Amino acid sequence: MTISPKTRFWFTLALLSLVACPSFGAGNTAPTTRPTKVSKITVPSLSPTSRKPLRVLFIGNSYTFFNGGLGTLVQSLAAAAKGGRPLEFVEVTKGGQTLEGHWNEGKALAQIRKGGWDYVVLQEHSLRPLLDRDKMYTYAKKFDAEIRKVGAKTVFFETWARKNRPEMQSGLDLAYSGIAKEVTATLAPAGLAWQAALKDRPGFALHIGDLSHPTPAGSYLNACVIYETLFGRSPEGLPRTIRNAAGKVLVDLTDGDAKLLQHAAYETCHHDAPKGAN
Repeated sequence: MTISPKTRFWFTLALLSLVACPSFGAGNTAPTTRPTKVSKITVPSLSPTSRKPLRVLFIGNSYTFFNGGLGTLVQSLAAAAKGGRPLEFVEVTKGGQTLEGHWNEGKALAQIRKGGWDYVVLQEHSLRPLLDRDKMYTYAKKFDAEIRKVGAKTVFFETWARKNRPEMQSGLDLAYSGIAKEVTATLAPAGLAWQAALKDRPGFALHIGDLSHPTPAGSYLNACVIYETLFGRSPEGLPRTIRNAAGKVLVDLTDGDAKLLQHAAYETCHHDAPKGAN
């Protein structure tokens, strides 16, 4: 049978599309085909007497952009805090991405080099600290050097263990605390806060059905840890419901659930939070 040139072209194109989308290791449930997203800075309404906003760049993957985005959640908590500073932010995120992938793609680096940041929050792929710590450290150091050049500070957003693999947490904590110490950066110990919350209430639904990604409650706990780390203030007493700019409810917890998560964040990281941002 003779294949026409047109048929051969489409057949070849189909084969190329099958090999062009590799994934990162076993167990990666994040959407690897999601394009890198650079979210615009969102700024709350400020009165002439408002304090200067804290400007933060978030670099990560689906662990950062789930449930409306970590920047939006932290911004809402900051806006509700009496006497505190508002938050401006940008998120550079892509499903399944590593710090190495962000470095090679260039969008995160371009955002850093724009300058004007107080903090840059780095989140590594959930498995890389366990599977290839050397590469995590290599690219964490590259990013940290660029962050310092623009006068900002690096924060490492420590991730959490899979629901069915709680033993992961010790390795994750060792990797994140190790790199934070090595480059003299700040650690946001979200993974340890998850561990503390689950110890207080075993079975708390912080993971969705894939046993990896956060429920709204899990993202709320992450936001409480980041808020505590950036502002040096306890999240206890802050709102239990968070909406985005369009009014959509992103998180809606009971009073009891919110208090437990706020306290877990406070107890886990309040000694290590940087001072002077509040």
